[in-house]
Amino acid sequence: MDSILFILCGVCLLTTSALPPPPPPHDVLHTTSTPSEQFSNHEILDDNGIFELFWKYNETHITFEAHVQTLGYVGLGLSAHGKMFPADVVVGWVKDGKTYFTDRHTIGHYEPIIDQSQDWFLIFGKEENDKTILKFVRKILLCDSEDISIEDGTTKIIYAWNSEDPIHETGLSYHGTNRGARNLLLLSPSQHRHLPPDAKHFDFLNKQFHLPARMTTYHCTSFKLPDIGGKNHMVMFEPILQKGNEGVVHHILVYHCPPSKQYDDKFINMEYECYEHAPRELNECRAIMLAWAVGGGPFYFPDDVGMPVGESTDSGVFVLETHYNNPTHLSDVVDSSGLRMYFTPTLRKYDGDIMQTGVAVDPLQMIPPGYASFLSTGYCGVDCTNKAFKDHPEGVKVFGIFPHSHLLGEAVRSRIIRNGVETVIADDENYDFDYQESRLLTEEVVIKPGDIIETECRYKSDDKSTVTLGGLSTNEEMCLVFLMYYPRVDIGQCSSLPIYDMYLKNRPSNENVGNMIKELGKMDWTNKTVQEQFSQATQQSRHFYTCIGKEGYSSYQRTEGPPPTISKKYVPKDVCSKKVLIG
Repeated sequence: MDSILFILCGVCLLTTSALPPPPPPHDVLHTTSTPSEQFSNHEILDDNGIFELFWKYNETHITFEAHVQTLGYVGLGLSAHGKMFPADVVVGWVKDGKTYFTDRHTIGHYEPIIDQSQDWFLIFGKEENDKTILKFVRKILLCDSEDISIEDGTTKIIYAWNSEDPIHETGLSYHGTNRGARNLLLLSPSQHRHLPPDAKHFDFLNKQFHLPARMTTYHCTSFKLPDIGGKNHMVMFEPILQKGNEGVVHHILVYHCPPSKQYDDKFINMEYECYEHAPRELNECRAIMLAWAVGGGPFYFPDDVGMPVGESTDSGVFVLETHYNNPTHLSDVVDSSGLRMYFTPTLRKYDGDIMQTGVAVDPLQMIPPGYASFLSTGYCGVDCTNKAFKDHPEGVKVFGIFPHSHLLGEAVRSRIIRNGVETVIADDENYDFDYQESRLLTEEVVIKPGDIIETECRYKSDDKSTVTLGGLSTNEEMCLVFLMYYPRVDIGQCSSLPIYDMYLKNRPSNENVGNMIKELGKMDWTNKTVQEQFSQATQQSRHFYTCIGKEGYSSYQRTEGPPPTISKKYVPKDVCSKKVLIG
Protein backbone atom coordinates (compact mmCIF):
# COMPACT_ATOMS: atom_id res chain seq x y z
CA MET A 1 0.00 0.00 0.00
CA ASP A 2 1.72 3.16 -1.20
CA SER A 3 2.23 6.24 0.91
CA ILE A 4 2.90 9.79 -0.17
CA LEU A 5 6.63 9.12 0.01
CA PHE A 6 6.61 6.00 -2.14
CA ILE A 7 6.96 7.47 -5.64
CA LEU A 8 9.16 10.38 -6.57
CA CYS A 9 10.69 12.06 -9.56
CA GLY A 10 13.56 13.57 -11.60
CA VAL A 11 16.60 15.92 -11.31
CA CYS A 12 17.83 19.41 -12.36
CA LEU A 13 21.50 20.35 -12.23
CA LEU A 14 22.52 23.85 -11.23
CA THR A 15 25.94 25.28 -11.83
CA THR A 16 28.63 24.77 -9.22
CA SER A 17 29.55 28.45 -9.21
CA ALA A 18 29.39 30.37 -5.95
CA LEU A 19 25.88 30.84 -4.67
CA PRO A 20 24.59 34.42 -4.34
CA PRO A 21 24.16 36.07 -0.96
CA PRO A 22 20.67 35.50 0.41
CA PRO A 23 17.88 37.95 -0.34
CA PRO A 24 15.89 39.21 2.63
CA PRO A 25 13.51 36.51 3.94
CA HIS A 26 9.95 37.03 2.75
CA ASP A 27 8.68 37.08 6.32
CA VAL A 28 10.50 40.24 7.44
CA LEU A 29 7.93 42.15 9.48
CA HIS A 30 7.90 45.82 8.55
CA THR A 31 6.48 47.03 11.83
CA THR A 32 5.63 50.70 12.11
CA SER A 33 4.89 50.50 15.83
CA THR A 34 6.98 50.42 18.97
CA PRO A 35 5.31 48.39 21.73
CA SER A 36 5.42 49.37 25.38
CA GLU A 37 7.70 46.43 26.22
CA GLN A 38 9.38 43.51 24.48
CA PHE A 39 6.85 40.96 23.28
CA SER A 40 7.75 37.45 22.14
CA ASN A 41 5.22 37.41 19.27
CA HIS A 42 4.08 39.91 16.65
CA GLU A 43 1.84 39.74 13.59
CA ILE A 44 0.38 42.24 11.14
CA LEU A 45 -3.19 41.01 10.79
CA ASP A 46 -4.34 42.75 7.60
CA ASP A 47 -2.78 43.09 4.15
CA ASN A 48 -2.40 46.87 4.44
CA GLY A 49 -0.52 46.93 7.76
CA ILE A 50 -3.27 48.77 9.64
CA PHE A 51 -3.80 46.31 12.51
CA GLU A 52 -0.68 45.17 14.38
CA LEU A 53 -0.85 42.75 17.28
CA PHE A 54 1.86 42.02 19.85
CA TRP A 55 1.51 39.32 22.50
CA LYS A 56 3.28 37.24 25.12
CA TYR A 57 2.14 34.51 27.48
CA ASN A 58 3.06 32.48 30.54
CA GLU A 59 1.49 29.36 32.05
CA THR A 60 -1.73 31.11 33.05
CA HIS A 61 -2.16 34.46 31.25
CA ILE A 62 -1.74 36.04 27.84
CA THR A 63 -1.06 39.76 27.28
CA PHE A 64 -1.94 41.58 24.04
CA GLU A 65 -1.04 44.99 22.71
CA ALA A 66 -2.90 46.22 19.61
CA HIS A 67 -1.65 49.14 17.50
CA VAL A 68 -4.30 50.14 14.97
CA GLN A 69 -4.23 53.03 12.47
CA THR A 70 -7.53 54.57 13.54
CA LEU A 71 -8.79 57.11 16.04
CA GLY A 72 -12.08 55.24 16.36
CA TYR A 73 -12.91 51.95 18.04
CA VAL A 74 -10.95 48.69 17.78
CA GLY A 75 -12.27 45.13 18.10
CA LEU A 76 -10.39 41.85 18.60
CA GLY A 77 -11.81 38.40 19.24
CA LEU A 78 -11.58 34.61 19.24
CA SER A 79 -13.92 32.63 17.00
CA ALA A 80 -14.19 28.87 16.66
CA HIS A 81 -14.78 29.13 12.90
CA GLY A 82 -13.30 32.53 12.08
CA LYS A 83 -16.77 34.06 11.70
CA MET A 84 -18.32 37.06 13.45
CA PHE A 85 -20.42 34.79 15.64
CA PRO A 86 -20.28 33.00 17.91
CA ALA A 87 -17.17 34.75 19.19
CA ASP A 88 -15.47 36.05 22.34
CA VAL A 89 -14.48 39.68 21.66
CA VAL A 90 -13.22 42.86 23.24
CA VAL A 91 -14.00 46.37 22.00
CA GLY A 92 -12.09 49.47 23.03
CA TRP A 93 -11.52 53.11 22.13
CA VAL A 94 -10.05 56.32 23.53
CA LYS A 95 -12.19 59.48 23.71
CA ASP A 96 -11.25 62.80 25.32
CA GLY A 97 -8.30 61.10 27.03
CA LYS A 98 -10.43 58.36 28.58
CA THR A 99 -10.18 54.70 27.55
CA TYR A 100 -13.32 52.59 27.15
CA PHE A 101 -12.86 48.81 27.09
CA THR A 102 -15.38 45.96 27.42
CA ASP A 103 -15.39 42.15 27.24
CA ARG A 104 -18.21 41.01 24.95
CA HIS A 105 -19.60 38.06 22.99
CA THR A 106 -21.47 37.75 19.71
CA ILE A 107 -24.51 35.65 18.87
CA GLY A 108 -25.50 37.20 15.53
CA HIS A 109 -24.76 39.82 12.89
CA TYR A 110 -25.25 42.71 15.23
CA GLU A 111 -23.47 44.59 17.97
CA PRO A 112 -21.49 42.40 20.41
CA ILE A 113 -23.19 41.93 23.79
CA ILE A 114 -21.35 43.08 26.93
CA ASP A 115 -20.48 40.06 29.13
CA GLN A 116 -21.88 39.78 32.62
CA SER A 117 -18.37 38.83 33.79
CA GLN A 118 -15.54 41.02 32.51
CA ASP A 119 -12.61 38.61 32.01
CA TRP A 120 -10.37 40.64 29.68
CA PHE A 121 -8.63 43.41 31.65
CA LEU A 122 -7.35 46.72 30.30
CA ILE A 123 -3.77 47.68 31.24
CA PHE A 124 -3.75 50.98 29.35
CA GLY A 125 -5.12 52.72 26.27
CA LYS A 126 -4.02 55.80 24.38
CA GLU A 127 -4.05 57.56 21.04
CA GLU A 128 -0.65 58.31 19.54
CA ASN A 129 0.57 59.10 16.01
CA ASP A 130 -2.95 58.64 14.59
CA LYS A 131 -3.18 55.18 16.16
CA THR A 132 -5.29 53.66 18.89
CA ILE A 133 -3.14 51.55 21.21
CA LEU A 134 -4.73 49.11 23.65
CA LYS A 135 -2.87 46.81 26.02
CA PHE A 136 -4.86 44.15 27.86
CA VAL A 137 -4.56 40.75 29.55
CA ARG A 138 -6.72 37.69 30.20
CA LYS A 139 -6.42 34.15 31.50
CA ILE A 140 -5.59 31.48 28.92
CA LEU A 141 -8.26 29.16 30.30
CA LEU A 142 -11.70 30.61 31.03
CA CYS A 143 -14.69 28.60 32.18
CA ASP A 144 -17.18 31.43 31.64
CA SER A 145 -19.81 30.37 29.08
CA GLU A 146 -19.50 33.76 27.37
CA ASP A 147 -15.75 33.34 26.78
CA ILE A 148 -13.50 31.01 24.77
CA SER A 149 -10.39 29.42 26.23
CA ILE A 150 -7.14 29.60 24.28
CA GLU A 151 -5.65 26.20 23.40
CA ASP A 152 -2.42 24.88 21.97
CA GLY A 153 -2.49 24.79 18.19
CA THR A 154 -4.47 26.97 15.83
CA THR A 155 -6.51 29.90 17.14
CA LYS A 156 -8.84 31.81 14.84
CA ILE A 157 -8.60 35.55 15.46
CA ILE A 158 -11.18 38.07 14.20
CA TYR A 159 -10.51 41.82 14.16
CA ALA A 160 -12.19 45.06 13.12
CA TRP A 161 -11.89 48.82 13.43
CA ASN A 162 -13.91 51.96 12.74
CA SER A 163 -12.81 55.53 12.11
CA GLU A 164 -15.33 56.92 14.61
CA ASP A 165 -15.70 56.56 18.37
CA PRO A 166 -19.06 55.17 19.54
CA ILE A 167 -21.54 57.64 21.02
CA HIS A 168 -21.97 55.32 24.02
CA GLU A 169 -21.05 51.73 24.99
CA THR A 170 -23.99 50.20 23.13
CA GLY A 171 -23.85 52.43 20.08
CA LEU A 172 -21.14 50.97 17.87
CA SER A 173 -21.25 52.04 14.23
CA TYR A 174 -20.87 49.23 11.67
CA HIS A 175 -17.22 48.65 10.80
CA GLY A 176 -17.98 47.88 7.14
CA THR A 177 -15.08 46.29 5.28
CA ASN A 178 -12.59 47.19 8.03
CA ARG A 179 -12.51 43.64 9.34
CA GLY A 180 -10.81 40.30 8.86
CA ALA A 181 -9.83 36.93 10.31
CA ARG A 182 -6.44 35.29 10.82
CA ASN A 183 -5.21 31.96 12.08
CA LEU A 184 -2.48 32.34 14.69
CA LEU A 185 -0.45 30.04 16.94
CA LEU A 186 -0.95 32.12 20.07
CA LEU A 187 0.66 29.60 22.44
CA SER A 188 3.57 28.50 20.26
CA PRO A 189 7.08 29.79 20.98
CA SER A 190 8.20 32.63 18.76
CA GLN A 191 10.73 31.65 16.11
CA HIS A 192 14.01 33.57 16.23
CA ARG A 193 13.61 35.29 12.90
CA HIS A 194 17.19 36.00 12.02
CA LEU A 195 19.78 34.47 9.72
CA PRO A 196 23.51 34.17 10.36
CA PRO A 197 25.60 36.68 8.39
CA ASP A 198 27.29 33.91 6.38
CA ALA A 199 24.01 32.31 5.25
CA LYS A 200 23.41 31.52 1.58
CA HIS A 201 20.31 30.25 -0.14
CA PHE A 202 19.25 27.65 -2.69
CA ASP A 203 15.93 27.65 -4.52
CA PHE A 204 13.87 24.58 -5.38
CA LEU A 205 11.51 26.12 -7.94
CA ASN A 206 9.21 24.83 -10.65
CA LYS A 207 10.29 26.03 -14.07
CA GLN A 208 7.30 27.71 -15.71
CA PHE A 209 5.19 24.59 -15.38
CA HIS A 210 1.98 24.76 -17.42
CA LEU A 211 -0.71 23.39 -15.13
CA PRO A 212 -3.07 20.85 -16.79
CA ALA A 213 -6.79 21.66 -16.75
CA ARG A 214 -7.69 19.02 -14.16
CA MET A 215 -8.31 19.02 -10.46
CA THR A 216 -5.21 17.24 -9.11
CA THR A 217 -1.65 17.36 -10.43
CA TYR A 218 1.55 16.23 -8.69
CA HIS A 219 4.47 17.74 -10.57
CA CYS A 220 8.03 16.71 -9.77
CA THR A 221 11.38 18.30 -10.56
CA SER A 222 14.75 17.27 -9.16
CA PHE A 223 17.83 19.29 -8.35
CA LYS A 224 21.53 18.73 -7.93
CA LEU A 225 22.98 20.87 -5.16
CA PRO A 226 26.12 22.74 -6.27
CA ASP A 227 29.38 22.31 -4.40
CA ILE A 228 28.92 24.39 -1.25
CA GLY A 229 32.30 23.58 0.27
CA GLY A 230 31.37 20.64 2.44
CA LYS A 231 28.89 20.15 5.24
CA ASN A 232 26.58 23.08 5.96
CA HIS A 233 23.49 23.40 8.14
CA MET A 234 20.14 24.38 6.67
CA VAL A 235 18.65 26.76 9.24
CA MET A 236 15.52 28.18 7.61
CA PHE A 237 13.17 27.56 4.70
CA GLU A 238 10.29 29.54 3.24
CA PRO A 239 7.75 29.30 0.43
CA ILE A 240 8.27 31.19 -2.82
CA LEU A 241 4.77 31.40 -4.30
CA GLN A 242 4.28 32.92 -7.72
CA LYS A 243 1.93 35.87 -7.41
CA GLY A 244 -1.56 34.98 -8.58
CA ASN A 245 -1.04 31.22 -8.19
CA GLU A 246 -1.56 31.03 -4.41
CA GLY A 247 -4.99 29.50 -4.92
CA VAL A 248 -3.76 26.43 -6.82
CA VAL A 249 -0.54 25.54 -4.95
CA HIS A 250 -1.70 23.16 -2.20
CA HIS A 251 1.53 21.77 -0.78
CA ILE A 252 5.22 21.50 -1.63
CA LEU A 253 7.69 18.88 -0.44
CA VAL A 254 11.41 18.47 -1.02
CA TYR A 255 12.78 14.94 -0.72
CA HIS A 256 16.42 14.04 -0.11
CA CYS A 257 17.66 11.17 -2.28
CA PRO A 258 19.68 8.33 -0.67
CA PRO A 259 23.11 9.57 0.44
CA SER A 260 24.96 6.57 -0.99
CA LYS A 261 23.44 6.68 -4.47
CA GLN A 262 25.09 8.13 -7.55
CA TYR A 263 22.87 9.48 -10.32
CA ASP A 264 23.70 9.48 -14.04
CA ASP A 265 23.38 12.68 -16.03
CA LYS A 266 20.29 11.26 -17.77
CA PHE A 267 18.38 11.88 -14.54
CA ILE A 268 19.30 15.55 -14.61
CA ASN A 269 16.69 18.16 -15.67
CA MET A 270 13.76 15.73 -15.60
CA GLU A 271 10.22 17.01 -15.00
CA TYR A 272 7.12 14.82 -14.96
CA GLU A 273 4.07 13.70 -13.01
CA CYS A 274 5.28 12.29 -9.72
CA TYR A 275 2.86 9.40 -9.36
CA GLU A 276 2.46 8.45 -13.01
CA HIS A 277 5.89 8.38 -14.63
CA ALA A 278 8.47 8.37 -11.86
CA PRO A 279 11.78 6.83 -12.98
CA ARG A 280 12.42 3.59 -11.15
CA GLU A 281 15.92 4.76 -10.21
CA LEU A 282 14.52 7.69 -8.27
CA ASN A 283 11.89 5.76 -6.33
CA GLU A 284 14.39 5.55 -3.49
CA CYS A 285 14.11 9.29 -2.81
CA ARG A 286 11.78 9.25 0.19
CA ALA A 287 13.41 11.18 3.00
CA ILE A 288 11.52 14.40 3.67
CA MET A 289 13.77 17.45 3.72
CA LEU A 290 11.27 20.34 3.57
CA ALA A 291 7.49 20.44 3.93
CA TRP A 292 5.09 23.31 3.34
CA ALA A 293 1.32 23.54 2.76
CA VAL A 294 -1.31 26.18 2.11
CA GLY A 295 -1.35 28.93 4.73
CA GLY A 296 2.15 28.20 6.00
CA GLY A 297 5.04 30.63 6.21
CA PRO A 298 8.78 30.48 6.87
CA PHE A 299 10.25 28.12 9.45
CA TYR A 300 13.40 28.90 11.44
CA PHE A 301 15.23 26.08 13.18
CA PRO A 302 16.21 26.54 16.84
CA ASP A 303 19.57 28.22 17.32
CA ASP A 304 21.34 24.97 18.25
CA VAL A 305 19.92 22.77 15.45
CA GLY A 306 20.52 22.62 11.70
CA MET A 307 19.75 20.11 8.96
CA PRO A 308 22.92 18.84 7.23
CA VAL A 309 23.42 19.56 3.51
CA GLY A 310 26.47 19.31 1.27
CA GLU A 311 28.21 16.43 3.05
CA SER A 312 30.93 14.66 1.05
CA THR A 313 29.14 11.32 1.45
CA ASP A 314 25.85 12.75 0.17
CA SER A 315 24.39 12.28 -3.32
CA GLY A 316 23.36 15.95 -3.35
CA VAL A 317 20.17 15.11 -5.25
CA PHE A 318 16.81 16.49 -4.13
CA VAL A 319 13.30 16.13 -5.50
CA LEU A 320 10.72 18.90 -5.50
CA GLU A 321 7.11 17.71 -5.39
CA THR A 322 4.31 20.24 -5.90
CA HIS A 323 0.66 19.35 -5.40
CA TYR A 324 -1.58 21.60 -7.48
CA ASN A 325 -5.29 21.77 -6.62
CA ASN A 326 -7.25 23.07 -9.62
CA PRO A 327 -10.97 22.43 -8.97
CA THR A 328 -12.15 24.86 -11.66
CA HIS A 329 -9.86 23.24 -14.28
CA LEU A 330 -8.01 26.41 -15.19
CA SER A 331 -5.99 25.99 -18.38
CA ASP A 332 -3.87 29.16 -18.39
CA VAL A 333 -1.82 28.75 -15.20
CA VAL A 334 1.98 28.76 -15.58
CA ASP A 335 3.82 28.35 -12.30
CA SER A 336 7.33 28.76 -10.90
CA SER A 337 6.56 28.38 -7.20
CA GLY A 338 8.74 26.39 -4.82
CA LEU A 339 10.75 26.50 -1.63
CA ARG A 340 13.90 28.39 -0.67
CA MET A 341 16.32 27.04 1.91
CA TYR A 342 18.97 29.05 3.77
CA PHE A 343 22.13 27.34 5.01
CA THR A 344 25.34 28.28 6.80
CA PRO A 345 28.85 26.79 6.99
CA THR A 346 28.87 27.70 10.69
CA LEU A 347 27.70 24.39 12.06
CA ARG A 348 25.36 24.22 15.01
CA LYS A 349 25.49 21.84 17.94
CA TYR A 350 23.02 19.26 16.63
CA ASP A 351 22.21 17.66 13.27
CA GLY A 352 18.43 17.78 12.88
CA ASP A 353 16.04 15.99 10.57
CA ILE A 354 12.37 15.35 9.74
CA MET A 355 10.40 12.12 9.90
CA GLN A 356 6.93 11.47 8.53
CA THR A 357 4.43 9.71 10.79
CA GLY A 358 0.73 8.93 10.53
CA VAL A 359 -1.64 6.96 8.34
CA ALA A 360 -0.10 5.73 5.10
CA VAL A 361 -1.73 7.52 2.16
CA ASP A 362 -3.94 4.84 0.67
CA PRO A 363 -7.63 4.09 -0.10
CA LEU A 364 -7.63 1.78 2.92
CA GLN A 365 -8.05 4.91 4.98
CA MET A 366 -11.84 5.18 4.89
CA ILE A 367 -14.05 7.93 6.32
CA PRO A 368 -17.77 7.17 5.95
CA PRO A 369 -20.34 9.97 5.63
CA GLY A 370 -22.61 11.14 8.42
CA TYR A 371 -20.11 11.50 11.26
CA ALA A 372 -19.90 14.56 13.46
CA SER A 373 -16.62 13.06 14.70
CA PHE A 374 -14.69 10.16 13.16
CA LEU A 375 -11.20 9.11 14.23
CA SER A 376 -8.49 7.76 11.96
CA THR A 377 -5.25 6.60 13.58
CA GLY A 378 -1.81 5.57 12.36
CA TYR A 379 1.17 4.26 14.31
CA CYS A 380 4.93 4.17 14.10
CA GLY A 381 5.53 0.78 15.67
CA VAL A 382 7.97 -0.59 18.23
CA ASP A 383 10.06 -2.41 15.61
CA CYS A 384 10.75 0.84 13.77
CA THR A 385 11.69 2.98 16.78
CA ASN A 386 13.88 0.18 18.15
CA LYS A 387 15.70 -0.02 14.84
CA ALA A 388 15.96 3.71 14.14
CA PHE A 389 16.93 4.85 17.65
CA LYS A 390 19.13 1.89 18.65
CA ASP A 391 22.24 4.09 18.91
CA HIS A 392 20.40 6.62 21.09
CA PRO A 393 18.99 4.81 24.13
CA GLU A 394 18.34 8.21 25.71
CA GLY A 395 16.09 8.99 22.74
CA VAL A 396 15.75 11.79 20.21
CA LYS A 397 14.16 15.18 20.93
CA VAL A 398 11.25 16.53 18.91
CA PHE A 399 11.34 20.35 18.70
CA GLY A 400 8.72 21.07 16.03
CA ILE A 401 5.83 19.60 14.08
CA PHE A 402 3.96 20.09 10.83
CA PRO A 403 0.45 18.54 10.86
CA HIS A 404 -1.27 17.76 7.56
CA SER A 405 -4.82 16.72 6.74
CA HIS A 406 -7.36 17.70 4.09
CA LEU A 407 -10.83 19.22 3.96
CA LEU A 408 -12.60 16.96 6.50
CA GLY A 409 -9.86 17.32 9.13
CA GLU A 410 -10.83 19.18 12.32
CA ALA A 411 -8.11 18.01 14.72
CA VAL A 412 -4.64 16.46 14.36
CA ARG A 413 -2.99 14.85 17.39
CA SER A 414 0.52 13.49 17.83
CA ARG A 415 1.15 11.24 20.82
CA ILE A 416 3.68 8.81 22.32
CA ILE A 417 2.74 5.43 23.79
CA ARG A 418 5.41 4.20 26.20
CA ASN A 419 4.77 1.03 28.20
CA GLY A 420 1.06 1.44 27.53
CA VAL A 421 0.93 5.04 28.77
CA GLU A 422 -0.14 7.68 26.25
CA THR A 423 1.45 11.15 26.44
CA VAL A 424 1.17 14.12 24.11
CA ILE A 425 3.69 15.51 21.62
CA ALA A 426 1.31 18.17 20.29
CA ASP A 427 -2.41 18.44 19.63
CA ASP A 428 -4.17 20.87 17.32
CA GLU A 429 -7.85 20.69 18.21
CA ASN A 430 -8.69 23.53 15.81
CA TYR A 431 -6.87 22.32 12.71
CA ASP A 432 -7.58 24.46 9.65
CA PHE A 433 -6.92 23.22 6.12
CA ASP A 434 -6.12 26.80 5.06
CA TYR A 435 -3.52 27.32 7.79
CA GLN A 436 -0.99 24.50 7.75
CA GLU A 437 1.92 25.99 9.61
CA SER A 438 5.09 24.38 10.91
CA ARG A 439 5.38 25.23 14.58
CA LEU A 440 7.88 24.92 17.41
CA LEU A 441 6.95 23.01 20.55
CA THR A 442 6.84 24.85 23.87
CA GLU A 443 8.94 22.03 25.33
CA GLU A 444 10.97 19.43 23.46
CA VAL A 445 9.56 15.90 23.64
CA VAL A 446 11.76 12.80 23.92
CA ILE A 447 11.04 9.67 21.84
CA LYS A 448 12.92 6.57 22.96
CA PRO A 449 13.60 3.16 21.42
CA GLY A 450 10.52 0.99 21.87
CA ASP A 451 8.11 3.92 21.93
CA ILE A 452 5.08 3.97 19.64
CA ILE A 453 4.33 7.23 17.82
CA GLU A 454 0.59 7.67 17.42
CA THR A 455 -1.04 10.06 14.94
CA GLU A 456 -4.77 10.62 15.25
CA CYS A 457 -7.04 12.78 13.09
CA ARG A 458 -10.59 13.78 13.85
CA TYR A 459 -12.82 14.23 10.81
CA LYS A 460 -16.26 15.78 10.33
CA SER A 461 -18.17 14.12 7.49
CA ASP A 462 -21.81 14.81 8.40
CA ASP A 463 -22.27 16.90 5.24
CA LYS A 464 -20.95 14.12 2.97
CA SER A 465 -23.08 11.53 1.17
CA THR A 466 -20.32 9.10 0.10
CA VAL A 467 -17.28 7.44 1.66
CA THR A 468 -14.10 9.55 1.58
CA LEU A 469 -10.93 7.56 0.92
CA GLY A 470 -7.30 8.27 1.67
CA GLY A 471 -5.44 9.58 -1.36
CA LEU A 472 -3.49 12.32 -3.07
CA SER A 473 -6.37 14.57 -4.12
CA THR A 474 -7.55 17.43 -1.93
CA ASN A 475 -11.02 15.82 -1.93
CA GLU A 476 -9.46 12.63 -0.55
CA GLU A 477 -7.94 12.53 2.92
CA MET A 478 -4.60 12.35 4.68
CA CYS A 479 -3.54 12.09 8.32
CA LEU A 480 0.13 12.95 8.68
CA VAL A 481 2.44 14.66 11.15
CA PHE A 482 6.01 15.57 10.20
CA LEU A 483 8.19 15.56 13.31
CA MET A 484 11.30 17.78 13.41
CA TYR A 485 13.88 16.32 15.77
CA TYR A 486 17.54 15.86 16.71
CA PRO A 487 19.98 14.12 16.66
CA ARG A 488 19.57 12.75 13.14
CA VAL A 489 18.90 9.01 12.82
CA ASP A 490 18.16 6.66 9.93
CA ILE A 491 14.42 7.11 9.55
CA GLY A 492 12.43 8.81 6.82
CA GLN A 493 8.91 7.49 7.19
CA CYS A 494 7.10 5.47 9.83
CA SER A 495 3.38 4.88 9.42
CA SER A 496 0.61 2.31 9.43
CA LEU A 497 -2.67 1.47 7.74
CA PRO A 498 -5.76 -0.34 9.06
CA ILE A 499 -6.62 -3.51 7.10
CA TYR A 500 -10.20 -3.94 8.40
CA ASP A 501 -9.78 -7.62 9.18
CA MET A 502 -13.30 -7.63 10.64
CA TYR A 503 -14.64 -6.83 7.15
CA LEU A 504 -11.97 -8.27 4.87
CA LYS A 505 -11.57 -11.98 5.49
CA ASN A 506 -8.70 -12.17 3.00
CA ARG A 507 -5.66 -9.94 2.76
CA PRO A 508 -6.43 -6.55 1.17
CA SER A 509 -6.34 -6.49 -2.62
CA ASN A 510 -7.70 -4.06 -5.18
CA GLU A 511 -10.66 -6.35 -5.76
CA ASN A 512 -11.77 -7.02 -2.20
CA VAL A 513 -11.08 -3.45 -1.06
CA GLY A 514 -13.21 -2.26 -3.98
CA ASN A 515 -15.98 -4.63 -2.92
CA MET A 516 -15.76 -3.36 0.65
CA ILE A 517 -16.08 0.25 -0.53
CA LYS A 518 -19.18 -0.71 -2.52
CA GLU A 519 -20.70 -2.38 0.55
CA LEU A 520 -19.96 0.68 2.69
CA GLY A 521 -21.77 2.78 0.10
CA LYS A 522 -24.94 0.76 0.69
CA MET A 523 -24.98 1.23 4.48
CA ASP A 524 -27.31 3.59 6.31
CA TRP A 525 -24.84 6.04 7.81
CA THR A 526 -27.60 7.96 9.56
CA ASN A 527 -27.96 4.91 11.82
CA LYS A 528 -25.93 5.49 15.00
CA THR A 529 -25.46 1.76 15.53
CA VAL A 530 -23.92 1.41 12.06
CA GLN A 531 -21.63 4.35 12.82
CA GLU A 532 -20.51 2.94 16.17
CA GLN A 533 -19.83 -0.51 14.71
CA PHE A 534 -17.63 0.85 11.93
CA SER A 535 -15.77 3.21 14.28
CA GLN A 536 -15.06 0.29 16.59
CA ALA A 537 -13.94 -1.92 13.70
CA THR A 538 -11.58 0.84 12.53
CA GLN A 539 -10.02 1.35 15.96
CA GLN A 540 -9.64 -2.41 16.62
CA SER A 541 -8.37 -3.33 13.15
CA ARG A 542 -4.99 -4.91 12.61
CA HIS A 543 -2.50 -2.67 10.80
CA PHE A 544 0.18 -2.83 8.15
CA TYR A 545 3.22 -1.14 9.73
CA THR A 546 5.85 0.43 7.45
CA CYS A 547 9.30 1.73 8.33
CA ILE A 548 11.58 3.34 5.75
CA GLY A 549 15.09 4.67 6.34
CA LYS A 550 17.15 7.18 4.41
CA GLU A 551 18.21 4.61 1.82
CA GLY A 552 14.65 4.02 0.64
CA TYR A 553 13.57 0.51 -0.40
CA SER A 554 16.85 -1.00 0.70
CA SER A 555 15.89 -0.07 4.26
CA TYR A 556 12.17 -0.81 3.86
CA GLN A 557 10.48 -2.85 6.57
CA ARG A 558 6.84 -3.95 6.70
CA THR A 559 5.04 -5.94 9.35
CA GLU A 560 1.46 -6.73 10.29
CA GLY A 561 0.00 -6.67 13.77
CA PRO A 562 -2.72 -5.45 16.11
CA PRO A 563 -3.04 -1.84 17.24
CA PRO A 564 -1.09 -1.04 20.42
CA THR A 565 -2.68 -1.51 23.81
CA ILE A 566 -3.12 1.71 25.76
CA SER A 567 -3.53 1.16 29.49
CA LYS A 568 -3.65 4.87 30.35
CA LYS A 569 -5.04 7.39 27.86
CA TYR A 570 -3.81 10.96 27.76
CA VAL A 571 -6.38 13.37 29.20
CA PRO A 572 -5.95 17.14 28.77
CA LYS A 573 -5.37 18.86 32.11
CA ASP A 574 -8.18 21.38 31.92
CA VAL A 575 -11.74 20.13 31.57
CA CYS A 576 -13.16 23.54 30.69
CA SER A 577 -10.84 24.30 27.78
CA LYS A 578 -13.82 23.96 25.43
CA LYS A 579 -16.88 26.04 26.24
CA VAL A 580 -19.94 26.73 24.16
CA LEU A 581 -20.90 30.35 23.78
CA ILE A 582 -24.39 31.53 24.73
CA GLY A 583 -26.75 31.11 21.80
